[in-house]
Amino acid sequence: MNPMPLLGDDYQRRVRWAHDNLHDIASSPAPGLGVRPSILESWARSVSRLRDPAAVRARLTYQGDELAEVRREHPFHAVMPMLRSRLIDPAVDAGMLVALGDAEGCLLWVEGERAVRDRAEAMGFLPGTDWSEDTMGTSAPGLALRSRAPAQIGRAEHFAAEVHSWSCSAVPVTDPTTGRVLGIIDVTGGDDAVSALVMPLLTSTARAVGESLSRRAGPAGNGARSVGAMGPGAAEAATADGPARLQTMGTTAQLTGADGTRLTLTNRHAEILLLLELHPQGITGSGLVEQLWPAGGSEVTVRAEMARLRRTISALASVRIEARPYRIRGHLHSDLTGARRALEGGDLDTALAACRGPVLPDSEAPGIRQVRAEIEALLRQSLLERGSWQQLWRYVNLDQARDDAEALMTLLRLAPADAPERNAVVVRLEALGR
Repeated sequence: MNPMPLLGDDYQRRVRWAHDNLHDIASSPAPGLGVRPSILESWARSVSRLRDPAAVRARLTYQGDELAEVRREHPFHAVMPMLRSRLIDPAVDAGMLVALGDAEGCLLWVEGERAVRDRAEAMGFLPGTDWSEDTMGTSAPGLALRSRAPAQIGRAEHFAAEVHSWSCSAVPVTDPTTGRVLGIIDVTGGDDAVSALVMPLLTSTARAVGESLSRRAGPAGNGARSVGAMGPGAAEAATADGPARLQTMGTTAQLTGADGTRLTLTNRHAEILLLLELHPQGITGSGLVEQLWPAGGSEVTVRAEMARLRRTISALASVRIEARPYRIRGHLHSDLTGARRALEGGDLDTALAACRGPVLPDSEAPGIRQVRAEIEALLRQSLLERGSWQQLWRYVNLDQARDDAEALMTLLRLAPADAPERNAVVVRLEALGR
């Protein structure tokens, strides 16, 4: 799996130059600088608090018996078997570190091979240390907690100079009914730590952990949902008109209301709605610029697109877009989210039905390209690991998988000798030189 574009040589050269001139650009970042806006914003906050990136050091908050007690009391302690099977063991087998931290950014567990942990401990990445943005500057754990959204940091994007040989991905874990942040999960290592496979693994694990902890709390615990937590009018709108459904895969992008009202969307409007659905806590204007345009976008353009999108969806009572930050008010369900949940639950048939084609195939928006790669990688890996030959046959007849030699070979191995599909598979493999 190729690393994220944030590890590209040209981009990293721009980042290193910008980091070398950090104090100049932090106070007045140039729009054409080429560094991701969220990174520039984090650098500016980090400079104002920490000043010198060469002097940043991790601060030890807990150790010994105190660390052991904090671990026992943290919600993650109750779901460690799930965390190990879903995330820690696969990531460690791949040579990466997995860190679990509290809602303030203090690392409570750091798991990995001894040699990798030794290298990480040399820069202060060990249990009991504070990796919040206030203490360590820009890092995936710190940025994910501050933004309450998934974050990936590649090499020189880190504020602390000592961390520039590492990359990391992190997601906050939240209670799905209250929205309260419970902690942070992070994968740290080399380039593989920001590959297309890491983020879907992290987000699905975080969702499963949050839901498990919410069920443990029960209806009388912290997981009780209140109408007020949904935002003024959101519950009434959802009840009155039900959820709207966003279709992004396989055909023209469409938004359908509960009453059957169907709206055909422009590519840009579908991109915005999908990104808002994937960020239920909201996303800033600068965050949308970063997610929508590889270069050349602005918050002024975002505001103009939002005005047009609001007019387009005004016929659907169940969906509204609020600002500061931009977020969905009401209920919106996308086929992408449905496919993700089906895969997390092991329902490959439902996932295949949803994945009729790539996510918004004509989109070049960075945020859409990332989720497109993530769902394709997750679907493919799930089918290769546990799919039936019939499900693999459906998969290799998708446009994006017709030339997938590994999937074709796996199908050939699983299909019975008298299956008529075998002939077509052999013909395709011969055409691929396999």
